[in-house]
Amino acid sequence: MSNTRLYTGLCGTLALLLPACGGIAGSGSSSDTEGQMTLNECSNGFGQLVPYTVRKLDSNGVPTSQIISIRTVAELVDNVNPSNPIQAPPQFPTTALLPSGLAGNQFIYANLTEPIDISTVLEPSPGGLATSGLTGAVTVTAVDPLTGNAQTIAGRAFIDGQTYELPIQPNGQLTLQRWVEVDPFGNVLPVISNGIGFPGTQGSFNGAGILVSPNTIVFVVDADGDLSTYETFPTGKQIRMRIGTSVKATNGNSLDHTVVGSSTVGPDTLNPEILTTPPPLNSPLISPGNGDTNVDPLTHIRVEFTEPVQPYSVGDLFDGTVPTQSSSILIQFGPSTARTTVPHSVLPISIFDMSVFELIPAFNFPGAGPGGVCEDDSDFSVVDITVNPSNGPTEPLLQDLAINATTGLGNGNTLGAFTSFTTGEGPGIVNAPVAPDTITIGRLGAAPGLSILDLNGFGQSTGNPVYHLDDTLNPTIQQGDTNFPNNPNVKFQGSLLRPPLVPGTCTVDGGSAGVFTLTKDTALNDLLVRPPLVTSIGDMMLGQALDAAFDNAQTPFGCQAGGGQICTLDGLKIVSPAVSGPNTLGPLVLGGFSSGLSPGSPNIISWAPHPNPPPLTFPPLCVAPFIGAREPTSIDNSLVQIIVGGNPAFLTNLLVPGDPFGSPTNVPPIPASGLITPEQNAFFLGPSQGQTQISACFPYQIRQQIGQFLYVIDRQRGEVIVFNSNRMTVIDRIVLPDPTSMAMGTNLDFLAITNQQANVVSFIDINPNSSTFHQIIKSTVVGNAPRGIAWEPGNEDILVCDEGSGTLSIISAFSLEVRRVVSSQLNLPFEVAVLPRQVQFSFLRNVYFAYILNRTGTVAMYESGPNGVNGWGFDDVIGTAPTIFSNPKTIQVDPIDLDASVWIVHEGKIDIFNQTAIPGNTEGAISRLSIESAATGTFLLGGLTTAAFRDLQLAIQVSVGEDQLSGIPVDFAFDNLRNIGGLPHFATTFSAGAPAPTNGKSTVRIGGVLTTFSIANTNEALFMFAAIPNAVGASGVIDVIDIAASGAIRRDTNPFLPGIQSIPAPNVNILMDYYRQ
Repeated sequence: MSNTRLYTGLCGTLALLLPACGGIAGSGSSSDTEGQMTLNECSNGFGQLVPYTVRKLDSNGVPTSQIISIRTVAELVDNVNPSNPIQAPPQFPTTALLPSGLAGNQFIYANLTEPIDISTVLEPSPGGLATSGLTGAVTVTAVDPLTGNAQTIAGRAFIDGQTYELPIQPNGQLTLQRWVEVDPFGNVLPVISNGIGFPGTQGSFNGAGILVSPNTIVFVVDADGDLSTYETFPTGKQIRMRIGTSVKATNGNSLDHTVVGSSTVGPDTLNPEILTTPPPLNSPLISPGNGDTNVDPLTHIRVEFTEPVQPYSVGDLFDGTVPTQSSSILIQFGPSTARTTVPHSVLPISIFDMSVFELIPAFNFPGAGPGGVCEDDSDFSVVDITVNPSNGPTEPLLQDLAINATTGLGNGNTLGAFTSFTTGEGPGIVNAPVAPDTITIGRLGAAPGLSILDLNGFGQSTGNPVYHLDDTLNPTIQQGDTNFPNNPNVKFQGSLLRPPLVPGTCTVDGGSAGVFTLTKDTALNDLLVRPPLVTSIGDMMLGQALDAAFDNAQTPFGCQAGGGQICTLDGLKIVSPAVSGPNTLGPLVLGGFSSGLSPGSPNIISWAPHPNPPPLTFPPLCVAPFIGAREPTSIDNSLVQIIVGGNPAFLTNLLVPGDPFGSPTNVPPIPASGLITPEQNAFFLGPSQGQTQISACFPYQIRQQIGQFLYVIDRQRGEVIVFNSNRMTVIDRIVLPDPTSMAMGTNLDFLAITNQQANVVSFIDINPNSSTFHQIIKSTVVGNAPRGIAWEPGNEDILVCDEGSGTLSIISAFSLEVRRVVSSQLNLPFEVAVLPRQVQFSFLRNVYFAYILNRTGTVAMYESGPNGVNGWGFDDVIGTAPTIFSNPKTIQVDPIDLDASVWIVHEGKIDIFNQTAIPGNTEGAISRLSIESAATGTFLLGGLTTAAFRDLQLAIQVSVGEDQLSGIPVDFAFDNLRNIGGLPHFATTFSAGAPAPTNGKSTVRIGGVLTTFSIANTNEALFMFAAIPNAVGASGVIDVIDIAASGAIRRDTNPFLPGIQSIPAPNVNILMDYYRQ
C-alpha cells in the first residue's frame, strides 16, 4: 500500500478522534500560552519536579545526553517512550535538611511566570489556619497509595514572603504579614521573629531568593506551628503539591495548566495506584464510571492516579498513529460471544500533571438504542473498565516515575480496579446503504443535513429492529418495522451463510424499513448528517470507491491495526464484470479470472454489496482505518459445498428482482420478497472467511470499505466536506474561497468547484493514490460570478457558466486553463449540461453538445469543435431551443436517450404538440428536451463562419406537470440500479489522458466484455426523483416518477396508505445520484 493510502487511512481514524481532543492542555507550542500565566518550575529544593524532564531523542530516536523540560504535548510525544522514560524526580532527604546540607525545614514551591493574586491562593479567614492557610486552589497532601486516602499536610504557605496570621482584623479576617524578605544579594532575611526557620533564614543555599517572590508559592512543613523547629514531610506517603487553574495573576490571567509535583521522603518505593473516593465507598476515580448512566457514546475516559506515572504505561500516547491494546487498562463492552476490547491512546489532562490521564478510545462506543425498540441493548451499552495489577516488581504495568534500585524499572501498581458505566443514545451511529442503491438527499432549513433514500430495502443498516409477529409467529407487517428479516437470504439460509446473517436486535443492526424509505441512524433520526458537522448543504458528488483507500487486508497492507484478514488482500480481488442483462453487469466467472481490471481494482458502481449494507459488528473488522461492519456475503457460499438436510449443496443468492413492497394490508399480510430493480445487481462476491492460509482463499470481487468518497459543499463554512458515504463520518475538509457548485472529472481524478464571489474554478485532486490527494492543485480564473459547471463526459472540456458576465468559459481538460469564452445568446447563464461526443452513436456528428440554461428561461445549445475550414463543429453557441422555460431551476442529462437529451426543471407545463407553455399555468414542471431530428454524419464547415443548427431541430418530448407532481420541484436525480459503469470509460481521440478502467462517469459506454452490444447508455434509469420542498400539505416530499412509463407518471412509494404517496423528506432541496453532472 502506498504512503498516501496509509495517510488516508489514518486521517479517517483521526477524523473521529481529533474534534474531541481540542481541549487537551499543552497541545501546542509554548507560544500558545501567551496572555496566560504558566509554570516556570515546581521544586522541592533538591531538583526540578515539574516540568517533567526527559533525555532528548536524536533524529534516529536514540536518547542523547541533553535533558529537556517537557512543556508541550509535542515534546512529550516526540521524546518519551519505554526506552526513554520521564526522568525520576528528586526525593526529600530522610532528615530535616536544606539543599545546602544544613539543617532546616523541608519545603516545596512553584514559581510562575506572573505575579500571583494572593487572594486566589491564601485564605484570609480564621478557618484558614486549619488548612495551612490555603484556599483550596493549591493543596499539599500526603497520599497513601494503598488506601487512596489523601491527608492535608500541616504547614504554612507564603507568597512573596507573606502569610496570614493572627490577630484578627476588624473585618473578621486574619492579618497579611510579611515574615521574610530578600536582600539585594539574594539572601533570605526574617522580618519578624515568626520568620526564623523559613528556608534560607538560618543558612543560605543556592536559589533561596526565588522563594521570596511575588511569582512564587512556597509551602513549608510545620506541624507544631513553629518554623524554628525543623521538620520533614511525612514518610511512607507521596507528597503532592497540586496547583489548579483557579490560581490567578494580579492582572487577572489564570494559570493555563494544572500542576502536580510529587516526591517522597527518602527513596521512592511506593507503588502507583488508582486514586479512590473516601471510605466507605473507595470507588476508583475513573470517570465516567461507578455506574454512571446515559453517558455520551463519544466519551473519553479520565483516570486519576496517586502519583505521576509514565504515560506509556497507561497506553500509547496520542500521536496520530494507531493505538495498540494496553495491558494495564482494558476498556470492554459486548456480550461474551462478541466481547469487544477497545484500544485507546492517552494524553495527560495537563502537560504539568502526569497523575491524571484521558483515555481516548480508538473508536466510539455503540451506545444504547431509543427506549422500547431494542430487545436488549445492555450488552453493548455497558462499558467495563478494568485496571490490571502488575505481575510483580520485575513486570510492572502502571509505572511511576521513580527508578527502583533493584529492577531498574518504575514501581508498578499492586492493586487492580474495576468500574463501569452505561452509554445513552448519543448523536447516532450511521450504517447506510450505498450506491447504486441510493439517492443522497440534501436538506436545508434550520437544521441542514444529509439523508439517504434506500432503493434496496433489504439491507442491515442502522434502524428500527422491531418486527411485529402475531400469535402464530407470522409477520403482521407494520409501517416502520424492519424489512431486513424479509430478505430471503436471511429468512431461509441466514445462519448458513458466510458471514452469517440474523435479524437485528437493536438500532445498531435493526435494518432497512424497506424500499423508498429514508435510512435512520441508531437514534432513529433520518437526518444522518447535521450540525455541527455541517452548517449548510450545497452541491454534492460521489467520487472514488472507498476501498481504493480503506480495506481490511492483513497488516501491513489494508488494515494498519486492530484487524486484518489474509483473504482480503488486493492480489485476490479479481473484479471481472461482464454484461449479464440488457442493462446490467454480472460477474464473468464466480471467483474467476480478470477481464482487464488489475488485481485490487476498486468496488465497481454496477454492483451493490449483499446485504446493502452489511451489519455493523463488534469488535470491528479493523480499527485503523476504522471499518466497523462485516464483509459482504462471501464468495465461499457459491463455491464451498455444505450439508443441507443431509445432502451436499451450494448456497445461491435468493434476493432477486421481485416484489419490493408485498401487500401489508392483505389478510394475512404478504411481506416484501424481492428487489425493485428488474435486473440483478447484487451477488455473493465478498472475501473468503476464516482462513489462515492464502492458498485457502478464493478470488473475490467486492469488499469493505463499501461506498464512495462523498463530496459536499458547505458554502457557509467555505469548505468542501468529504464524507464516508456509508458511515457518514468526516474524512477531510477542504477550504475554498466561496464554493458554489461542482463537477467531477469523468475519470474520477479531479473535482472542479466554482467560487462565485472569487471568479475562480478550484481543481482538487481526488485520486486516493496521488501524492496531492485532496489538495487544491490549480485555481483557474474565469468570468464574473461563475455558478453552474459540468465536465464533458469524454474528458475534453469543463464548461462554466459565468452568470455575472453572461459568458461560458470553456476550460481544457488537458491544461485546466480557459481555452475559449463564448457569449452568443447567453443571458445570465447559471446551469449547464454536457453530452458526450457523438462518435459512434446518435446522429454521428462527431461533436459534443451542451445545453446552457439562462435565467430568462431560454436554453442555448453549444456545439464543440474542431472549428475552422477543415473543422466540422463551430465551438460556439449555435442557437436556442424554441421553447421558453418559465422560472427555470436546474438541468440534467437524460441518462437513457443518447440523442443529446436533457431534463429541465421549471414552472408551467409544456404543451408538447405546439411546444409552448400552457397559458396561465404556473405549476411545477419537468420537461425533456432533445434533438428531434437531424441530418446524420459529420459535416465540414468549409467557409461557414456563422454558427447555426445545420439541419438540426430541438423539441420537447415529455413534460410532466402537477397532474403528477406534488408541487414545484427544485432538483432531481435518477436511480442507478441498472448501470454498466463497471466497464471501461468512454474516450475519443479528443480526450485528455487515459480512460478510467472502471467507474468512470460518462453517460455512454462503447464496447464491453463478452457482450453483444457495442454502444449503450451507461445508466438505464427506471425512476426520476423530484425534490418538492413546498408540497401541498407537507413540509417537503420526494416524488418518484416512472420515466419508463408512457408520459412519465408518479409511482406510489408507500403500500401502507391508500392512493399515490410521495416520500416524506422535510426541507428537501438537493438530490444526487452517482452520475449527477
